[in-house]
Amino acid sequence: MTRLAAVHSAARAPGPRARLLRLAAYQARLEQRAFWRNPEYAVLTFALPLVLLLVLGATIADHLQPVTNVRQVTLFVPGMLAFGLIVAAYANLASRIAVLRSDGVLKRIAATPLPPAAYLGGQLASTCVTTALIAAATVALGAVAFGAVPRPGGVPALLLGLGLGTVCLAALALAVSAGIPSAEAAGPITMASYLPFAILSGVFSTTLVLPGWLTRGLEGFPVLALVDVLRAGYAPGPHSFPASDLAVLAVWALLGVVLARRFFRWQP
Repeated sequence: MTRLAAVHSAARAPGPRARLLRLAAYQARLEQRAFWRNPEYAVLTFALPLVLLLVLGATIADHLQPVTNVRQVTLFVPGMLAFGLIVAAYANLASRIAVLRSDGVLKRIAATPLPPAAYLGGQLASTCVTTALIAAATVALGAVAFGAVPRPGGVPALLLGLGLGTVCLAALALAVSAGIPSAEAAGPITMASYLPFAILSGVFSTTLVLPGWLTRGLEGFPVLALVDVLRAGYAPGPHSFPASDLAVLAVWALLGVVLARRFFRWQP
């Protein structure tokens, strides 16, 4: 090869960052293919929030909120939107990583030429795709089945909440997965770590009333912050920008990244 040809070949060769992004995108496609071919993951992650929205939403379709007289289903749809994000970006990712580690898959992947950042990047990208699909399906189903749509002025905050919430939950999922000891414990541990918060944060009820001390305690956790941000995007009438709730999500996202970098492990 002449010197000129070598220079042209080097110029055409992708840089390390471009190669990493290409490998991550390829890994994301593989993860999406595996996800949709696994009925357990696909049904529990994608279908469950939509079924709950239809069934539970139908029971309150004609009910109004006390005092405000807002239709309860208008505030219930963003609650199910939050639940879909929690299931996809947190529960599914945390349990899947824990199962892959327990089965020795992560250990074998770490021994291959595939960069760890490309593999985890593909996992996270696939999670973002699944979360976006669930969010779009939930919004569409809420609009078609119950006429519940975001108010125009609340769309920017809604989109910020969806994006930041996904990042926050995915980071926490990677952090929590490090503490799951076995594949058998993955489901129970992830469910125990989010379901009580979801129930107490009013994900499944728009009229839930809690003691003041408990409500104040929950305000520092990401589930209630996510629910409040999304409901602010749906609730009619003037609303202030939910900066405090978005700040809570940002803090937990940063904490999740720090903990994931510190404790994530490839070995069983």
